Amino acid sequence: MGNRLVGGTGGRVTSGRVNTQVGLGQSIPSAVLVGPVHPEHQQQQEPQPRATTTRINRDASEAEDDDDDDDDGDNVVGVQIHGGSSVPLDEQTSGGQDNQNRPERRARGGGIGLSRSPELVVVASRRAVSFQLPSEQRTEPVGLRLYRQAIRRLADTDWVRDRLPSVARLLRETANPPRRSRRHPCRTRPISRLSRRRWHQSADGSGGGQLLKTCWPVRQTEGLFLPLFPVDERRQHQYDREAHLGDGAFGRVYRVRDTEHTGTHYALKLLRKSNILDSDGVRQLQDEVSIQRLCGHHPFIVGCLDFWQTRTHIFLLSIYYGNGELFQRVKYFSSELIRLYIAELALALDFLHNAGIIYRDLKSENLLLDDRFHLKLIDFGLSRWLSVGSYTRTFCGTVQYMAPELLSGDPYGHAVDWWALGVLACRMYTGQFPNVDATQYLCQRQDAISVPRSKIPSVKLGAPLIPEPNDPVRRGAIPVAGRDLLQRLLQPVAKDRLRSLLQLQRIALYQHYRWDAVRATQIDPRQFITDECLGGALEEASGPGESFAGF
Repeated sequence: MGNRLVGGTGGRVTSGRVNTQVGLGQSIPSAVLVGPVHPEHQQQQEPQPRATTTRINRDASEAEDDDDDDDDGDNVVGVQIHGGSSVPLDEQTSGGQDNQNRPERRARGGGIGLSRSPELVVVASRRAVSFQLPSEQRTEPVGLRLYRQAIRRLADTDWVRDRLPSVARLLRETANPPRRSRRHPCRTRPISRLSRRRWHQSADGSGGGQLLKTCWPVRQTEGLFLPLFPVDERRQHQYDREAHLGDGAFGRVYRVRDTEHTGTHYALKLLRKSNILDSDGVRQLQDEVSIQRLCGHHPFIVGCLDFWQTRTHIFLLSIYYGNGELFQRVKYFSSELIRLYIAELALALDFLHNAGIIYRDLKSENLLLDDRFHLKLIDFGLSRWLSVGSYTRTFCGTVQYMAPELLSGDPYGHAVDWWALGVLACRMYTGQFPNVDATQYLCQRQDAISVPRSKIPSVKLGAPLIPEPNDPVRRGAIPVAGRDLLQRLLQPVAKDRLRSLLQLQRIALYQHYRWDAVRATQIDPRQFITDECLGGALEEASGPGESFAGF
């Protein structure tokens, strides 16, 4: 029956024959049908077409109405050939053997049959058959798939499942990772602000709580103190307030007892957030806590055990010392006791200065006595980070303990702490403050800072800088080595002042002194304290001192 008209989705039409080596996913090239083929041209693979009129109808619904009379009754995709004749595409792509026994079909539009066409060229449509796998299987490497299979087999073993259930669970999670949704690849979840749903959960994740990312915003009064101060509304109920110990610049200090654990007594400092924000003291409070955490291991410095915040307050928890403040417990000081206490304070100041910290609030109210009567330095509210050799200008502290350069508004450094140490030594020796006219230095300031007159101590005109003891019978005269110490510490010019531990160790008062024993708290202060020295409060020459938080 002449040349065969063959083709289909499973074979390739080349020179009138079918190539069945076409696999899935490969496209079928255009089928070229030639009429009478001469034997000598049969070896040619791509004969030159002579007919150029070709139309492919890809939509079966657009077939002509008269195709309904077709014998097969199927939707026909036809190819227009020479003057309006059409050949059904299913005949063009049918198998080779079935096509020999099938009767010839003639086109409706013309009288030319497919086998009788002397010069016939039909260009078939290029079709492709493919099979697409799911996206996860298509993109997953073979090595990763084999690795996950091995992990699954290991997790399903009896020994691991029975004896190590947690390990088996982790292996299953590793082998079966959660599938990510690909519906919106360009959409990302916005970063929401941290919030806490429950009052007993901390907002920064500390205390075992998990971060809660919700649309609930964090209050501004809480966010200003995060992440250093965790939010906890229930922790304060763990401690029962028993006594009021004192007042500070931002709040009060209470003696509390731990009711949930050991019943130990602590000192709890409550700071009201409104006072801190009004004084712009957020950074100052953060420095206070960080300094106490860093330096709390020193034997003469009180550390901060715990701290947290609520909606309205900041809580600072520290160790409670029952002997109270220095001048409230000890009324008279012997020369050996003064030498020991000045040495302990000098070690604490030298440690802070070497750590890059300036204290600026050394006074009797910030000195506590432990059970063995050793000194403990507390309240780092006015401390700040200041490297050795640097200067600052902030006006803060207690007027009676302020150095002349601080009162006059000049740049000052760590030497102001040694001046305050000299004021404390003067009070131990004489029971009075040194005769320093603070008004004279305050008038030299060029800024608009003014101190109320009631807070400035009064001095005697023409009186010496170091006063005489107010009770010479009990105190006795100031020893020569002690007066030399006061003169070196109370120098109005900072560069002439004793301002380091090395210089203190070289003066006459501390010749051949056991500094290592002082540092190790091996010298017991109680051996220098008699019953006459204890009890009562020390008379204040100028009234209680009041600290200025800063201007």
